[in-house]
Amino acid sequence: MKKLFSLLSIFAATLLLGGCNSNETPSGDETPVSYDEGVYILCEGSYGSGNASLWFYDRDTKEVKADIFGEANDAKLGDVGQSMMLHNGDLLVVVNNSGVVYSLDATTGVVKGMIENLLSPRFIAIAPSGTKGYISQMYTNKLITFDPRTMSVTGEVELSGVADAEQMVVWGDKLFVAAWSNGHKIAVLDTTTDKQVDLFEVGVQPYSMVLDKNGYIWVVCDGGNEWSTLPEGVTMEAPSLWRISAETHEATKTHSFTPGGYFRSRLAINGEGDTLYFIYDAVWTVDVASGEFPSEPLITVEGWGQYGLDVDPTNGDIYIADAKDYVSNGAVVRYNNKGEKLDEFEVGLLPSKFVFR
Repeated sequence: MKKLFSLLSIFAATLLLGGCNSNETPSGDETPVSYDEGVYILCEGSYGSGNASLWFYDRDTKEVKADIFGEANDAKLGDVGQSMMLHNGDLLVVVNNSGVVYSLDATTGVVKGMIENLLSPRFIAIAPSGTKGYISQMYTNKLITFDPRTMSVTGEVELSGVADAEQMVVWGDKLFVAAWSNGHKIAVLDTTTDKQVDLFEVGVQPYSMVLDKNGYIWVVCDGGNEWSTLPEGVTMEAPSLWRISAETHEATKTHSFTPGGYFRSRLAINGEGDTLYFIYDAVWTVDVASGEFPSEPLITVEGWGQYGLDVDPTNGDIYIADAKDYVSNGAVVRYNNKGEKLDEFEVGLLPSKFVFR
């Protein structure tokens, strides 16, 4: 298999401001496999080992296709698969420690474009226009702006009052940005001007957000830990769940968890936008209408391998990424929306993120 630099060299001639665009098929791929409706599974791999991978699950045939990036491009995905999203038929994949964001043809997995030399990229959000995207990065309060059509960097936006940026949510022309590492605030940008229009407080270290059907943003805050360097006057606290009005920015804490507790997944929401899901020692659901935390979990899980969770918007099935022992291949365990186990299948090392197509 060719080294990753062989793939990167294909795009070097068209590199622009850290981004590039190419419609060429990378060498080594003669007949791309077609991936139709199904589920993409991103496996982080172990830090520093360059063994992240992208897998595909066919809902109809229940066939699992391994390392579809490698198969399509004759190259390795890179070091730490962080996040991904679909946009206009392309699969955008963030590879954190490699400092790369790929744009893949979602049907074939072939690389169409890429942005390199980023500082620990984390998440992507796309503005309503569809012609501008944002990349959050750890260790900096600057968002990278880019054109998803060409995968070219167009500039950067510096956030005020926060140390860094994590997950993002778009509502109308607003971009909500969670400042996770050592922070306790949410920044708001106007995506038409890229000007920051607000900054407000939530719990300590907000790290995951989703938007519900009623225009509320739900945020989980992990409360910090002994390694956190919190701002002056901010101390560790119990993890918490918050609800934010996307229109008024009013933030309300709806639930406090056990001090020292740990979220094993980010927030997910079903296709109807009315139920939250996450793993906090078990799989819990919260009805967004009431906001009340239930007395019993939907699914009881054992061990510490549960590393990610998402909900298929087409049928409500729940996908749990199980990292097992964190050094060997993980698995995906599927449940229906009643919490009944459907099946389980093996994937790569440290599965964590899902995209449904």
